[in-house]
Amino acid sequence: MPYRELLVHLDYSRTCDERVKAALSLGKRHGARVKGIALALESSLASYLGISIPSSLNDQEKRTIAKAAKELTDKFEAKAEEAGVEHVSEILKCGATKAPQLMAFHARHCDLSFFSQPNPDEESATFIESLYEGVLFRSGRPVYLVPHFGRFELQIRNAVIAWDGSKKAARAVRDAIPLLQGRGETTILIVNPEKRPGAHGEQPGKDLADYLARYDVDAKVSVLANEKISVDTVILNFLAEKAADLLVMGAYNHSKLREKAFGGVTDSIVHQMTAPVFMSE
Repeated sequence: MPYRELLVHLDYSRTCDERVKAALSLGKRHGARVKGIALALESSLASYLGISIPSSLNDQEKRTIAKAAKELTDKFEAKAEEAGVEHVSEILKCGATKAPQLMAFHARHCDLSFFSQPNPDEESATFIESLYEGVLFRSGRPVYLVPHFGRFELQIRNAVIAWDGSKKAARAVRDAIPLLQGRGETTILIVNPEKRPGAHGEQPGKDLADYLARYDVDAKVSVLANEKISVDTVILNFLAEKAADLLVMGAYNHSKLREKAFGGVTDSIVHQMTAPVFMSE
């Protein structure tokens, strides 16, 4: 069950090249089309400041933004042509507040969307986070996040599934199967299963491993009991120990209820991730 339609967000961040490479690599492997989307954000300076900007300045801003977006799509198309991958590109003209909703609409018609982990040192970090969260929680489709440092092309050798037996984790595993097939070692990581006894069965992880085997994914189970440190820290440490280059997990939104129930695991991992993260909601 290969992917057929992929989406990649295009911008001027340092990690854009890495996520484009990852998207094109997967697209070539699956015979999928890759859609590159750049944003031509309309200036909202006037509305924030409550003043009128001279039309000449506003027109100049629009031309500059449109030119930058076109450069991004042209660069993407050149790389896709070089890679021999079917592709299409589009420029979305909208205000910053509408961008997540529009991106989610386009992602809804794709199998997987590629974004980058927000870099806290960049001014655009909050906006980037709003984009991938908009897709993750509004599109019904999974997201692949590339870390903001290092080189992470899509060459998965050791994949880790953060398994808590939840509906969201099950959705993430199902969505990630095309990435896990034929990709070397896959580990089902279960942390403190006794806290959710009804979610794991008599042998935690066995049922999931049996399910994945039906798709030719050979998964091993690793159960860790550690209540001295947080679940997200256990997962991140395990990723480092395994030298894993993919984490598959379910995603919970940022509600206070979720943070109380799950300890903000999703949020912590996204901001501290050391390997690409595949998430479904």
